[in-house]
Amino acid sequence: MGCVSSLLLSSCGEKCDGTNGVAHFNEFDTTLTPGADFFQYANCGWLNSHPIPGDKSRYNTFDVLNDENLERLKDIVESSMKTNSPKGSNAQKIGDYYALAMDTLRRDQEGIQPIQPIIDRIKSMRFDAKDSSFASDLAYIHLHLGNPFFGFGAAPDSKNSTMNIALLGQDGIGLPNRDYYFDASEKGVEIINGYKAMLANYLQLLGEENGEKRAEAIFDFEKEIAGFMNTKVENRNPQATYNKVSIDELRMKYPDFNWDAYFSEMAIAPAEINVRQPRFFENIFPLIAKTDRDVLKDYVLIGTINHLAGYLSTDFMMNSFDFYSKQLSGVEELKPLWKRSLDKVQSRLGQPLGQLFVEKHFPMSAKSRMEELISNLRIAFGQRIDRLTWMSDSTKVAAKDKLSAITVKVGFPDKWEDYSEANVDPSLSLVENYINLTYFDAMRDVKEIGQPVDQDKWYMTPQTVNAYYNPSSNEIVFPAGILQPPFFYAEGDDAVNYGAIGVVIGHEMTHGFDDQGRQYDKKGNLANWWTESDEAAFKQATEKMKSRFSDVEVIDGKKINGELTLGENIADLGGLNIARQAFLNTLKDNQVDPMVDGQSFDQRFLLAYARIWAGNYRDEYLRQQLITDPHANGKYRVNVQLPMLDFFYEAFGVKETEAMFVRPEERIVIW
Repeated sequence: MGCVSSLLLSSCGEKCDGTNGVAHFNEFDTTLTPGADFFQYANCGWLNSHPIPGDKSRYNTFDVLNDENLERLKDIVESSMKTNSPKGSNAQKIGDYYALAMDTLRRDQEGIQPIQPIIDRIKSMRFDAKDSSFASDLAYIHLHLGNPFFGFGAAPDSKNSTMNIALLGQDGIGLPNRDYYFDASEKGVEIINGYKAMLANYLQLLGEENGEKRAEAIFDFEKEIAGFMNTKVENRNPQATYNKVSIDELRMKYPDFNWDAYFSEMAIAPAEINVRQPRFFENIFPLIAKTDRDVLKDYVLIGTINHLAGYLSTDFMMNSFDFYSKQLSGVEELKPLWKRSLDKVQSRLGQPLGQLFVEKHFPMSAKSRMEELISNLRIAFGQRIDRLTWMSDSTKVAAKDKLSAITVKVGFPDKWEDYSEANVDPSLSLVENYINLTYFDAMRDVKEIGQPVDQDKWYMTPQTVNAYYNPSSNEIVFPAGILQPPFFYAEGDDAVNYGAIGVVIGHEMTHGFDDQGRQYDKKGNLANWWTESDEAAFKQATEKMKSRFSDVEVIDGKKINGELTLGENIADLGGLNIARQAFLNTLKDNQVDPMVDGQSFDQRFLLAYARIWAGNYRDEYLRQQLITDPHANGKYRVNVQLPMLDFFYEAFGVKETEAMFVRPEERIVIW
């Protein structure tokens, strides 16, 4: 493509995204007009200068910033590893765990010896769902190793959001999504065969015979499980996945499992449980009862090995990599050992590591600037609500009441999680320490059942390059990791900050009012605060959004699932409109447009938005994203959303004859 740079800079890589605190957009695809393909037009230089590394299935702005954060984290963990920190300190745990993860020679020498007791326990299990020993063994596995058959945990009660409740949910398959088991296309069959080969290889590595036949039986059993699982779309319905029962009702509804023994092993006595997918639990225990015991044994054993593969010797790790990373995601080579090791630290000691990260790398000035932006976005959202033509005044009052109640968390937790009881013992193997830390995390969650919700709790680590909205607490959270270019420029111009992090803020706010979030009230409870006519008007608008994205073909004739991605698409459009309003509020009367690099503020706003979604993707990643991800690909978060905005046409002179043009009456407005 014909990317050219302006006279100000000779090239445009990541560095020029934040020179002197100012974002520069200087390379464009001159073979295109902005109205033909804005994603390609705006990001051409970035795309050409950021090819996908061999160890990744994609490379986008999130990944670039994450890599930069990893370099900072590497310095922290290596320093912790080399420093003789007091036993029990976060630095000791981080350093010792990282050292264990780096020691591949030790893992290869140990082989499966560290988990031999677990293998023996699984092989000796009595696979009778009504038997107390089976229930106890399964509880042990759920707390330490993974989720065969089903999953169990804790979460806020969706209709009593200040209290935590026990949660039962569908689980127990090795492919990323139930749909993979029923994909009869050439690519689908290829993936299924690759999965079966991986299972057979695990059996061979364990010294077992008849691996291919036994792998086939494991797959067939998992396929039966997948057959009565909810789809991803069905699981997006918070009303349908709220099915609270008492412990007595649980025993009565699902009598083919020894619940008392299961909960006794966990040392809890829950009074109530939310069964997220009743159909699943109506079928899973009869399926266990009718399935050959040897198949069940192989299913649990190989599922456990698969879960632990990255913590075992190289042959087990590579067996997992060859399928999940190479075949399923298109990755060409392993990550460097230090990155794989750091990933392991983050998966189990992410918040203690984050505490060290923010002490060194997060300026409090960024927190203050973010809080100011969030305040401005909240005002702008209220203004947008006031001007809605499809919503009644009474519902507008309730919507603004919920908006005002949104809690904001920026940077890092006010109260850090207590890891004093988590133990990392360098005399034990990596996998044994992983299992112990998994148990620590699981028991911390289990102990929350029946207790008040901790309003200070974070569900992302501070170093994460992301953000989230939590409907049960009506809060928006922005970790320190994302508060850097190209998302946030502490000294940057308002147009770019509102177009980038401002849209992210508006996006997360809008999640409180998307097709899922709107079903929760200001306190985070499932409760209807809408009039019947307003609800109908909202659904009419969202149907248009669903249809618009469902028409978009991504690869191999496969299209975006407009229903699966609906919440994120609503949030993107809302974020754009709210951020633009907030930016306009900053402008003084009769203010002259402060051109930067010859670009108007609306152009820079839109270019900044396009830049945060810049990314290159392997075909395998795109196929997987369509099946598993509630987010549309970044290209379409730009090219399908911007045509909804009137000011996009004005800013770039988009004409009716151009591909992205949408007639004014067909432009979607929700929030």
